[in-house]
Amino acid sequence: MATAQNQLEFELGVKSDPILYRYSFDWLFDLMADEGVRHLQLGTFFEIYDLPDAYFTALRKVAADRGIVISSIFTAHRELGGFFRDDGPGFVDVARRKFERLIDIASLVGAKRIGSNPGAVLRDRMSGKARGIQTYMTHFKALMSRAADRGVESLTIEPMSSLAEPPTLPQEMQDMMRELDAHHAANAGSTARPGFCVDIAHGYADANRQVVHDHFDLMKPGLPWTCEVHLKNTDSSYDSTFGFAESDLSRGIIRMPDVRAFYQDHASSLPVKQLVGYLEIGGPKLGRDYSDPKLDAALRNSLRHLKQTWLETPAPTPVPNVCTSHDVTIAPSMMCVDPLNFQSALREVESLGVHMLHLDIMDGQFVPNMPMGLGLVQALSRKTTLPLDVHLMVRDNDFFVGALEQSKVARVSVHVESCTHLDRTLSRIRDIGAQAGLAINPGTSLDVLDYVLERIDFVLLMTVNPGFAGQQMTPASIRKIADCRRLLDERGHSHVTVQVDGNVSFENIAPMVAAGADCLVAGTSSIFHTRAPWGQNIAAMNEAIEQGLSVRPARPSQAEARVP
Repeated sequence: MATAQNQLEFELGVKSDPILYRYSFDWLFDLMADEGVRHLQLGTFFEIYDLPDAYFTALRKVAADRGIVISSIFTAHRELGGFFRDDGPGFVDVARRKFERLIDIASLVGAKRIGSNPGAVLRDRMSGKARGIQTYMTHFKALMSRAADRGVESLTIEPMSSLAEPPTLPQEMQDMMRELDAHHAANAGSTARPGFCVDIAHGYADANRQVVHDHFDLMKPGLPWTCEVHLKNTDSSYDSTFGFAESDLSRGIIRMPDVRAFYQDHASSLPVKQLVGYLEIGGPKLGRDYSDPKLDAALRNSLRHLKQTWLETPAPTPVPNVCTSHDVTIAPSMMCVDPLNFQSALREVESLGVHMLHLDIMDGQFVPNMPMGLGLVQALSRKTTLPLDVHLMVRDNDFFVGALEQSKVARVSVHVESCTHLDRTLSRIRDIGAQAGLAINPGTSLDVLDYVLERIDFVLLMTVNPGFAGQQMTPASIRKIADCRRLLDERGHSHVTVQVDGNVSFENIAPMVAAGADCLVAGTSSIFHTRAPWGQNIAAMNEAIEQGLSVRPARPSQAEARVP
């Protein structure tokens, strides 16, 4: 089941949480053997700490008889979190005693790693967080020695999604692990190695549900210590989690080929040559006659998806729900996504195969709106590889063009209606390394193109009055697109493309493309329409584009064009 490239092998396992209190380990081992999955991560349950040694030696044999290896143990209920409690005596002692027993159990079942969520600071006692971390670290170092004595290779920590459950932020992750790493280095022969069990569905969203760090942001700082991972899916705000059945894939943001590629690309940074990913899902609602029987299908469907995407490098195949046209480009208008979930929306948009991201920068003066600012452009330039297409709707164009130079944007369009020195501004855009575009409002004549054709790479035709999403297309828009395309071709500038922005709807796309539109700024009436998932909306856009291209007149080639 392993695939080796650059010395990294990918293995697949299951965390046993979903069977607790509804199915036996025999049932799970049979399912795993049937699916060809050999690694079990033993999830904890309330009785586990008090069961006799004989139970675990027998469990190890039952697993081995079916070709299953209990590779890891991981907590399930935050039951070792007493190191952070300060609301009464005994919590620390209980946590230490249970952790020691878990280490002994690992030795009995042959697990090489033990993992846990460190615990939570009580929300009404957040001032005690630093003390809790210190207590946890002191005991963890002592437990590293006990683990080594019992033949356990590493103790892993799961970074969490809440500031009350450290480590959460990248700096917290690195600070805690560097301290533990230093202790291990000083006591290498007598301590187990510290590490992370990273949950790929963890991101950090703040109290306003604003995603501050997506899952890749939290996976990256953990690389030097990541030795096992939890595989599950999540929604755009990292709230609910679920598996990888077909119905889950459309609502989840985790793309397993991207996760596999991330770890493959960073294989040299990992401390292991074999990375086991454990499917970690709760399964259907526990304890119902109408839900428990669905667990078999839930596990099998998710495991089969993971076998194709985690264990194997996916072969390049056409994906129907991505942008497919090369003659007409799609630029999603990012002012239309939920600003409280911008980063996760970005990842979903990237997965659709779009050509660039359209960013509307407004100053509240040229148009009465200010949805985006320069800070967002700067942040995006570091977070995406897609070209940034910036549309300035501002009074002081030269100021904004200069400010964009450090963001390495690909395209900048300015409005003829607000430019005092249009030729100079267009020239400045090219000086910063971007393509220059001239934006024209619905009521502005195309005559403004006459003496700047040599300075522009594209024309942005507004088909609504600028400033707000959701408007209806102005009546002369299709005629204006055709007139603009004809003007450019007749003047020998057929290389200059026509971008349209405003009510680029499923109904309007075909006539826009037929008239000569080369780039579609897609917003709430198409790609972000609420009628269907974004992938299905892209598919509908592709159909409309092909319909428009089928009736669009042939365009003169550069050789045929008259060059003035």
